[in-house]
Amino acid sequence: MLRPEPELPVFVSPAVAESIAKLKKQGKRVVHCHGVFDLLHPGHVDHLREAKSLGDVLVVSVTSDRFVNKGPGRPIYSVDLRLKMLDALDCVDFTFESPGATAEEAIEAVKPDFFVKGPDYGNFDTDITGNIRRELDSVERAGGQLAFTAGPTMSSSKLINQRGLLHSDHAQAWLEDVRQEFHDDTISSWLAKIRDLKVLVVGELILDDYVFCDALGKTSKEPVLAFLMGSHERQMGGSLAIAKHCRGLGAQTTLLTRLGNDDAGRDARASIETTGLHLVAQTSDSHRTIVKTRYLDEATGTKVFETYSMTDEPAAGPDDVAFAQLLSDEIMFADLVLVADYGHGLMTETAIAALSRAPGVVAVNTQSNAGNRGFNSISRYPRLDIVSLNGGELALELRDKDVDVVGILPALGERTGARWIVVTEGAKGMALWNRGSPVSEMPAFTESVKDRVGAGDALFAAVSLLLAMGAPGPVVGLLGNLAGAAMVSDLGNRYSLSAVDLQRHAEALLK
Repeated sequence: MLRPEPELPVFVSPAVAESIAKLKKQGKRVVHCHGVFDLLHPGHVDHLREAKSLGDVLVVSVTSDRFVNKGPGRPIYSVDLRLKMLDALDCVDFTFESPGATAEEAIEAVKPDFFVKGPDYGNFDTDITGNIRRELDSVERAGGQLAFTAGPTMSSSKLINQRGLLHSDHAQAWLEDVRQEFHDDTISSWLAKIRDLKVLVVGELILDDYVFCDALGKTSKEPVLAFLMGSHERQMGGSLAIAKHCRGLGAQTTLLTRLGNDDAGRDARASIETTGLHLVAQTSDSHRTIVKTRYLDEATGTKVFETYSMTDEPAAGPDDVAFAQLLSDEIMFADLVLVADYGHGLMTETAIAALSRAPGVVAVNTQSNAGNRGFNSISRYPRLDIVSLNGGELALELRDKDVDVVGILPALGERTGARWIVVTEGAKGMALWNRGSPVSEMPAFTESVKDRVGAGDALFAAVSLLLAMGAPGPVVGLLGNLAGAAMVSDLGNRYSLSAVDLQRHAEALLK
């Protein structure tokens, strides 16, 4: 069978395109199927054979690895292996890799007589992505028809889950308990409730610059490594990343921050205008917009070193008072206030005192980083409802590097007055304490880590929204860990959470 050549810039190779065009001129009817085909199973074979019966030529496009939206650890097989398995089927005439999240580009390239989906896609009302309607439009524009096979359905995700191909025994057992406890629509119903929340995100906005370099080696006269600078990428991080996550999950979101009267601040404002977020920003002549620059080895993606550009002191005088007044005004309209305190001077004692008067739920995450050197403590906050920390930050808070997370959380709850405490422990997952209840531990679902930057912010956003809505612990743990897992698979804050993606990831895990 003919296969696309991966080095070509066009995703359908000329050989495949020419062959399909020739067959069309001969009057052959072209049938097109599209999918992930991660774990090729008998249901796929039946579907493809039935689709082939509608025409003369069967073309199958396969989703690229980066667009497989089924949660952490997926796809199990790379696109090359998935194409190889499909190529081995006698009913398949042509295959190619499709570089998109939907089949629209592939349909436009093939222009099939029939684009064929499985029977489980027949009800447009249950399609939370809206992709089927878009694919229908693409098929009709190309002069073709949308058709559905009628054979019995099978699920790759369900087979993967049943056979424990992705997660540990502990995670599998925990997921089975969740399947037994909750209905099929539990996840979707809690995510839908987030749309009713009015959320205020408060914290330092950070511009994350990534500079990709090629290592040249040690300089000849000094023990210094030399790098050749390459491409540059700027991402919007800090409180803005959290606000984008909240908006992506459906909440009505306002961001309150301080920006310097500088080019970086103007760049941030221009970026926010494209997000649909409501921005309330104090402009300061005495405080620079924070820019963190990370230098990465081009070949491996490994971080080499980083620099901070910021005003490393808290605001004072008119700036401090004015920001506290803005905070006092904005908290009155919020059901939930998320404070992302990166320890770079925004959340002064004046601002924290204003926060204490918030009528809604207050969630606080005090992060430890190289810029604050561990001096950023949750104990500075006399009023908070949700505390979010990682294991290292908890150890710093308690001055105990061997802290027993499960044992200490009730006491920390009493000490802080919090109603909920969330502690993330990397590959171990998450511990959740709710006042009056024992500590619950939920497993992580991350199979590969590209970059940890942004994972804690995403988890903080998802967990806080769900706790504010009163979601049960297992739902909070499942969606919170999936939110973190979604971030570590790409660099920094390239990706923002969406309710549709999170629902799809959860549903794939719970099949």
